[in-house]
Amino acid sequence: MSDSDRAVLSVALQLLARRDFSTALLQRRLVRKGHSAQHAAAACERCVELGYLDDRTYGVGRAADMLQRKPSGRRALLHDLRREGLPRTMTEQIAAEVYGEAGGEQVVLGEALRRWIARRGDPTDWPALKRCADHLGRRGFAASAIQAALSPWLDEVGRSA
Repeated sequence: MSDSDRAVLSVALQLLARRDFSTALLQRRLVRKGHSAQHAAAACERCVELGYLDDRTYGVGRAADMLQRKPSGRRALLHDLRREGLPRTMTEQIAAEVYGEAGGEQVVLGEALRRWIARRGDPTDWPALKRCADHLGRRGFAASAIQAALSPWLDEVGRSA
């Protein structure tokens, strides 16, 4: 191992001591710090060998944390994991696993709706329903799931109109 490889590995280990990274994210960070892509890739490979870097563990932890902090739909979760540099097939597996542990995407949608109602109250008119639906859509939930979750209010507002 050359001196430059050791230097890049040292920087990688310092970064990993502060927080977790995906392999792609750590590699980008090392390149941004001025190291060559080749040395950054070698350092990441060595970190994987040492067990300090694991994309699957990183992805599961990030996804579980995201759903707990900010309940989101599958679309938003997959986008976040891909932005972190995780491969598409892995992100699909992680999403299935994390939503399974949470009780399904409908349960997560119910939690997001509960939080919205706790902050803003029941959506009792069309503008409030629209704001709530838009909020849930931005969180990555499917339109059909949002409509099903809001159906009690849709029925009520429809009858009063």
